[in-house]
Amino acid sequence: IVADASDEAALLAMATQTKCVATMAGPFARYGGTLVKVCVESGTDYVDITGETHWVREMIATYDDAARASGARIVHHCGHDSIPWDI
Repeated sequence: IVADASDEAALLAMATQTKCVATMAGPFARYGGTLVKVCVESGTDYVDITGETHWVREMIATYDDAARASGARIVHHCGHDSIPWDI
């Protein structure tokens, strides 16, 4: 499933076709906010590899309550940018 990051309708259609979206395309502050939004709206889980802590704080402030209500689990900082520090 592929969708253009600048096309909110395409992202929503993509998110509603799956249980979890894994994204590795940054910079997330530029390309990731709409994807988080549609995942929250559709109750679709989301995971990324961002290291952009300022953007993560913005996403939490903006979408945490709605994600809890929709059941979407939004997980940032997974993989490339965090594994070395977790080990």
